[in-house]
Order: sequence, then C-alpha cells, then structure tokens
Amino acid sequence: MFNYRIAEARTAKGWSQARLGKEIGSTQQQIARYESGDNDVKSSVLLKISKALGVTVTYLLGMDATAEPNTNTVDTPLYGSIAAGTPIEMMPIEDTQPIPAAVHEKHPNAFLLRVEGESMNRVLPNRSYALVDPCDAIEIDGAPYAVCVNGFDATIKRVRRLNNGFQLVPDSTDPTYETKTYNYNEPGTQTITVIGRVVYYVLPFDWEF
Repeated sequence: MFNYRIAEARTAKGWSQARLGKEIGSTQQQIARYESGDNDVKSSVLLKISKALGVTVTYLLGMDATAEPNTNTVDTPLYGSIAAGTPIEMMPIEDTQPIPAAVHEKHPNAFLLRVEGESMNRVLPNRSYALVDPCDAIEIDGAPYAVCVNGFDATIKRVRRLNNGFQLVPDSTDPTYETKTYNYNEPGTQTITVIGRVVYYVLPFDWEF
C-alpha cells in the first residue's frame, strides 16, 4: 500500500475524483486507485497531479506528516546547480519550481539552487532544490549556507565563523566527507564568499528514492 496524500489535496481544492481525472487526462477510477494506495503513482503522473492541485510533490508523497494542504504556491526561479560535495562551478538553469506561498512571503527574494552530492544528505537530499535567502554574512553560526569558494565555485555546507576565516562542515551519513577550514592567516587560503542562507528545500517532480 502506498501512502499518498492526493485525496487530502483534492478535497482541499474542492474537486471530485472525476474532476481531477479530467484535469490530468485520466479517469475517476484511476484516481480512486491512486488515493486508496492500490496503485503506485509514476513520477510523471505525480507531476501532473501536483500542478493541477497546486501542491508540491513532497506533500503528495506524505513526506511531511504535519503539513496542511496548501493550494497557494509561487513559481520561484531556479538559477543554477550547486554542489553539496566537491565544489563545482555554478551553471545557470532557466527554470522555475513552485514553493508554498507562505514560504515565499517569509523569503521574497529567495531563489532555488539544485543540490548535487551527498555531503549534506541529512538535511538536503541529493538532487533536491535548496531555497537560498540572499545575504553576504553568516547570520546564524553553524546553519547551512550557499557559499562561493575562491570567487566562482559554489557549495552548500554548514558554516562556522572563525576569528579570521570559516569552516565548511558537511552534514552527511557518509563519514568520508570532512570539515574544511579556511584560515586567512595562512597564505594562499581560498576566499569564501557568502551567497545566502538555505532556509527550505523542495523536491523536483521527477525525484525518486
């Protein structure tokens, strides 16, 4: 049995199973099977359902048991890739992804960056989209931040302030990822530039376990 939350989101929007089926090019009977958990839902179908009902795929997957159906979303720019592992050059991506309107209201200038790697997998799944609220300083010591390394490479790590530098700390189930210290007292140390604090994340429509 699969524990999708399609019925909750559909009811919150005031739609019948037949209406949802029509909106995504399916049938009432198929929607009933999805809602009962008898049938697995392909990622392409989850994408259609999430767009039709105005909720995130994360919600439909039941990954946040405390969440309430939120039919209000805001398309947020996805600007490029960012490594949560070995830093890589950010690559711009012209795309958008919906986030809850309540989150957008709290962070109206935030943007999304794709997470690539496992070094932050306790809090940010590989291939998720991290919502980054722009800032140029570490406001919360030890919180996840997107930073540039040496001006052009980018990564997400927990960042600790030092007297004259920073530590970039992984948060991973893989112990081979190690903390890196950038001590500006040592000649040749790469410069760390803060892009913004990671405040939320969403999963892409085609995300799978």
